Amino acid sequence: MTISEDSVKRLVEQFSQPLTVIAADVRERLVWDFNLPVAVIDARLEPPVLMQSSVGSLGNVLRVSTKIDHPLIRQLFDIYPDRGPDAAIDEMLNGQHGNEFADVFADYQEEKKAGTLMWGANDLASFVVKSRTCFEDDELAIAAVFPADLGDNGHALATFGIPWRYFTPL
Repeated sequence: MTISEDSVKRLVEQFSQPLTVIAADVRERLVWDFNLPVAVIDARLEPPVLMQSSVGSLGNVLRVSTKIDHPLIRQLFDIYPDRGPDAAIDEMLNGQHGNEFADVFADYQEEKKAGTLMWGANDLASFVVKSRTCFEDDELAIAAVFPADLGDNGHALATFGIPWRYFTPL
């Protein structure tokens, strides 16, 4: 799923006041570290919810899956839009790596039972790096989760930075 720029803009505008507070806290920091504040927006809910987290605590706010980054699970998500969930799973189970997929998919399903999976370890690591880049570029790092109609994942993730000056009154 492609997340529209308009969707991101609406969220930033909707939460401009609390984001201003977080951005002010970030602006006061002299160096990047794992205590750096970041914003997390859950736009799957109505109304959306804004949470502040530190870089080092992101895994507590957005659960991390140990299986979602597996190539066979990624392949499954890639074919969902064209085939639909049931046909995609059947295709993977009957494919060249069907037995391995069955094991990984069973583990993934067990993870899902423990709660909604939000992102994989690769996504988390990428956002940590993005938060540092955003800090160096005078930006507030934001992760936003949007609803999606793609398979079991049920959401789409956008990560981005907004310049601090956007939150500074003229």
